[in-house]
Amino acid sequence: MTRKTLEFFFDVGSPTTYLAWTQVPRVLAATRAPVSFRPMLLGGVFKATGNASPATVPAKRLFTLQDLQRFARRYGVPFTYNPYFPINTMQLMRSVIGIQLRAPEKFKEFTNLVFTNMWVNSLNLGH
Repeated sequence: MTRKTLEFFFDVGSPTTYLAWTQVPRVLAATRAPVSFRPMLLGGVFKATGNASPATVPAKRLFTLQDLQRFARRYGVPFTYNPYFPINTMQLMRSVIGIQLRAPEKFKEFTNLVFTNMWVNSLNLGH
C-alpha cells in the first residue's frame, strides 16, 4: 500500500488555516502520514481565481465568523478573531519560508508562534 503525504498549504493570515494547523498533529498521529508544509499567499490565490476573502463580503463574513467559533469550541482550540484582519502577510510568510529553508528544526515552533499571536493574542502582525 502506498503511503500518502499530507500537503498542508497555508497562509498565517487565514483564520481557517490556523484552525486546521491546530489539528495537523492529531491527523498525523491517526494516519502516521508524512507531512509537507507548503507556505503560500492566499491573497494571490484570491486574485488569480477572481475570488475574495470572506472578510470583505458582509454575508460571508458573518457566517464565517460563526463557523470559526463553532470549530474552535468543538475542538477546544483557543481562538480570537483578530480585529486587524485582513492583514497583509507578505513579510510574515517570507519569514516563515526563510525559517523553513534555513532553520527547519525551528519551523513548527516559529509558525505556531505566528499563528498564536495572530489568532489567539490578536496582535497586529501586519507592520
